[in-house]
Amino acid sequence: MMAPVLRRRLRTSSYISSHCHYVQSMSKNLRQFTKAVYAFDAVVNRVDASAWGNQTPCEEWDARALVEHQCAVLRGVTDVATSGAMAKPNPPADMSDPAAAWCETRDNLLAALDSAGTLGQEGPFWFNAATVDDMIGVVTWDPLVHSWDLAKATGQEAAMDQGLVQASMEVLQPMSSMLAESGRTADAIAIDSANVVDQYLGLVGRDPNWTP
Repeated sequence: MMAPVLRRRLRTSSYISSHCHYVQSMSKNLRQFTKAVYAFDAVVNRVDASAWGNQTPCEEWDARALVEHQCAVLRGVTDVATSGAMAKPNPPADMSDPAAAWCETRDNLLAALDSAGTLGQEGPFWFNAATVDDMIGVVTWDPLVHSWDLAKATGQEAAMDQGLVQASMEVLQPMSSMLAESGRTADAIAIDSANVVDQYLGLVGRDPNWTP
């Protein structure tokens, strides 16, 4: 009979091995995308109930409409991830409680992306991405930039992770004209600043000094 200590060691070793395999198999795109989603999540969770009507840097959206847009985009990503087929952004039916709509969207999205084989599904998908993994590598910009938009609109500190910003900017720069021409971003703004966050905001048509 195997000694209890040895059994515990083997179970621990097996857990560490499987956990390390999971971490190593988690793609760079998924790590970055998840960070962007949680950046947006942190801002949503700090919005005061009285601030949902506040104007955002996106002229056509107040804070509630911006969250509705973000939910629509990420529900579309969820639909692509679960079906392995092209899908459109899909807004929630009920936006009476924006934070609740967002939480449901977030949870469904992360559960879909955590399923085995999801990231390797082949498209083409949005932006002509070859796989789901490639697609979320591009879409990272959306929750990342909108976390800044929502923070500015609702009186929060508008901070973005510089490493995540740099990675997203490298993806977006070759696509900047296409994104602006298709209406997915505003036209790029020339920014006289060496700060990577300011440059990124200018690339997606934001004035870093925007105020409500």
